[in-house]
Amino acid sequence: MKKKVATSMQARKTALKGHNNQMPRWFYAFVPFKIATGGSSQVIPLYAVDLGAGAGEVGLLNALSTLASTVGTVFWGRLSDKTLKRKVFILMGLLSVSIFLTLLAFAESFWALLMINAVYSFFLASSVSIPIVLLFRNVRKTRWDEAVGKFNKIGGWAWVLGLLAGFALIRFLSFRQLLFFFAIVNAPGFVVALRTIREAPVYLHRSNIKPFVIQVIQKGRYLPNFLVHLPTKLNVSPKFAGFYLSSILFWVSSGMYVTQLPVFLIKSGLTSQEIFGLALLNSSTSAMLYQRVGLKLKSRNPALALTQGYLFRGLGILLLLLPSNVPYALLISAVGSYILMGYSWSYISVSSTSLIGRMSSPKEQGSVLATANLINSSGFVLGSLAGGFVVSQVDFALNFAIASSMSLLAVVPVLSLIGFSFAFLTPSQIRRRN
Repeated sequence: MKKKVATSMQARKTALKGHNNQMPRWFYAFVPFKIATGGSSQVIPLYAVDLGAGAGEVGLLNALSTLASTVGTVFWGRLSDKTLKRKVFILMGLLSVSIFLTLLAFAESFWALLMINAVYSFFLASSVSIPIVLLFRNVRKTRWDEAVGKFNKIGGWAWVLGLLAGFALIRFLSFRQLLFFFAIVNAPGFVVALRTIREAPVYLHRSNIKPFVIQVIQKGRYLPNFLVHLPTKLNVSPKFAGFYLSSILFWVSSGMYVTQLPVFLIKSGLTSQEIFGLALLNSSTSAMLYQRVGLKLKSRNPALALTQGYLFRGLGILLLLLPSNVPYALLISAVGSYILMGYSWSYISVSSTSLIGRMSSPKEQGSVLATANLINSSGFVLGSLAGGFVVSQVDFALNFAIASSMSLLAVVPVLSLIGFSFAFLTPSQIRRRN
């Protein structure tokens, strides 16, 4: 009898253990969502150019989108914390994709597209940080890193699939039809989320959320990743001054580079399908390297990896300044630039969060991460506006030259950070400190 009871208890424990090892099923609700947002992320700026937008207007489009998304992320996050509800805001974010992509398809002018896209970005932001908070309530704390990596890996490859779909269909569908297509593709995600998400109305203080390194994140509209909250006041610790300075230089550079790149290529004669193909190449490169970079950082100073990312980003931008009078020179330089963009982003995104996590104490990680997010978002908005201004007033060459220079200059504060770490904190201490 005792043996039978023991066998029964062991079977129950095994079943419970197997259940706990499973990741939440609602992760897969974000596959259609990421396919839709990934594919439409390239359609929107191309559609803007098709509606007559120039470099300045495209810069404004990206800047306003980033600003609205940043404000929306904090607004919806705080509202979800106050109401202790997560599911309703996630569903709202998923549903907003189908609604606003449909509305964007009806835009008759650039300015209509600009305003609809800004409102879209604000509502879409509810799907940025709230799923991460819900994840923390659905998964054991000891498996948070694994769960974040799994969630972002699913979303990252779905984003790539969306770009692949856009690449295949752009020859047969207009921009409006593509927006309709992605609006429809997104719909099943809402249904899956409605059925699989279980509310977990337990408060989780966002300032206690630490940075995660083992992740495969695909950037939504090129926003800084893992935006959870913004600080109520800026309190810049001297030991992070170099890191923050390098971050703002890099994100201003990114705003000038990323927002003007498709405009430059379209004006230079590349087709919309080629732009999709280049974006697919960029995202695939990043997605394949994220976890590999994370594994490397287990035995490496993240500041060195961050320096490597900045250097390759600057080199990638410089490729656009090569002479284009040789056959296929522009296409070759564009391919190289997009590959280096993806390569550098994998190092920059992972090493920057790793650096925050390893140099800050558990009590200050939330505020440090929040300050970094504010600086990054502000830098990208400023860079988007500056890039549009420089191109509209001068030319693309000067814009890319400034962007490359700022990315290379971002290395300097990181070098001082490495010097600071050697003087006061050894590299081994940086690697191990949590």
